[in-house]
Amino acid sequence: DAGGEVHQLIGDAIMVVFNKEGNQPDHAAQAASAGLLLQSVVESVAEGHEDWPRFRVGINSGEAHTGVVGGARGHRKHDVFGDTVNLAARLEGRAPVGRVVVGAETAGRLPDGAVLERLPELLVKGKEAPIEAYVLHSL
Repeated sequence: DAGGEVHQLIGDAIMVVFNKEGNQPDHAAQAASAGLLLQSVVESVAEGHEDWPRFRVGINSGEAHTGVVGGARGHRKHDVFGDTVNLAARLEGRAPVGRVVVGAETAGRLPDGAVLERLPELLVKGKEAPIEAYVLHSL
């Protein structure tokens, strides 16, 4: 348990939310640690099995909207959404397989000593300007 809450499963993706209640000042480090742990465990389990799945992780920090979405007569659920969430999904999609990619806001919140490799600026859907992103190698 790295302090996150599994919010939803989306196809073969898992969305985990940190700091939902605003009481995790180190949420960026917790999310980054969880992402690195996931990659480490998957790599050790899949060792020697090149055809086994590997994963990508995208982490972004910032404000998000929460609330109940859906109609009064249809499916309703509590959701987390907004630009921060959308960018995390875009980062996941651009991450190299087996790696963790973090946005600039997350990178700035990581503890000293975090090993980051800056990626070339990324053009992503929903953003007019290129964004900064980093491959996280270790904390």
